[in-house]
Amino acid sequence: ASNIVMALGWALLARLAVGEGDVARFLVLTGIAGVQVNMILALLNLLPVPPLDGGRVVASLLPPRLAAVYSRIEPYGLMILVALLVTGVLGRILFPLVAWSSRAILSLTGF
Repeated sequence: ASNIVMALGWALLARLAVGEGDVARFLVLTGIAGVQVNMILALLNLLPVPPLDGGRVVASLLPPRLAAVYSRIEPYGLMILVALLVTGVLGRILFPLVAWSSRAILSLTGF
């Protein structure tokens, strides 16, 4: 949730900075980058891989027996994320969601 709040803050900065000049352009581009970075972090954290918050949510929704089995992959979570990154699967999953959510947040602020 904190990354989404920060993304909204960056979107507001970008909206308020719209205007002429190099400083305004810099602030707009920085605000857009801030939105995108924070949405990447928010959505990455929601992936259902156990060390991440999304993994904790999945474990809490499973019956206790299945949650215990699911939680055993936690030591391998970083390796799973690296494998997804290296194979390009992470980008194919994450970037359409990041693009959509970034556009949604920027449009919420009237940008």
